[in-house]
Amino acid sequence: MKRFACLMISAAAMVAAGTAFAAGDAARGEAEFEVCAVCHGEQGEGFEKYGAPKIGGQEDWYVITSLKNFRAGLRARDNCDVADVAGTLERAKASSPDYAEIEAELATHFEGGVPSGGACSQASNDVYGPLMRAIALTLADDQAVEDLAAYLLTLSPPKPADTIQGDLASGTVGYATCIACHGPAGEGNQALNAPAVAWQHDWYTIRQMEHYISGVRGSDPRNIFDTQMRPMAMVLPTPDQIRNVTAYINTFPKP
Repeated sequence: MKRFACLMISAAAMVAAGTAFAAGDAARGEAEFEVCAVCHGEQGEGFEKYGAPKIGGQEDWYVITSLKNFRAGLRARDNCDVADVAGTLERAKASSPDYAEIEAELATHFEGGVPSGGACSQASNDVYGPLMRAIALTLADDQAVEDLAAYLLTLSPPKPADTIQGDLASGTVGYATCIACHGPAGEGNQALNAPAVAWQHDWYTIRQMEHYISGVRGSDPRNIFDTQMRPMAMVLPTPDQIRNVTAYINTFPKP
């Protein structure tokens, strides 16, 4: 417990040291969102077949941090020197045929077709992360990231449908580890860069927990928040425990 407390204190200290974001322009962000809507939906509601979580209404500070981490290669490494949407899309299609459906749609949002950059050395063990990184790299600068985050705050998609069942009593106990950062009702905590987990797709929550446990996320020491989340996720090492906690999260009200 002391180790976890130290981890949380270090994160809070990092934020207190001066992590601040400029105000975004939602009107400009709406234009940036056109590419995102291909996978995440017009209201940012998310779609499982594209591996795209709900992002509509997500906190701007978390969106900004996540997009900047994607662009810097701190959230997903795709073995590419530069943005290569075409290459990462082809690798994603090999694992998920649904991606063939969005190829033409993505191309309409980029002049001259889907961008293809430098050669990539090897396929990633995360189908979704590298494609998201490639898309994030098409955002012009930090201001574009902040504008997009501001627009997402204007969206209010409905609660995702529950797709799993679990033991709620066990899930309540398991979630006790999560409360310190994500809040008693999954509302999130900016000081710890802990996003709201309430009203998120349960399949996405499960996938992220599995990624933390396997090291797909949380293995890059440059990403302090992800590395702090990984040992917390490893407290729930079995699929049943992850499912039970996620089922309990499904009972939370809108954050």
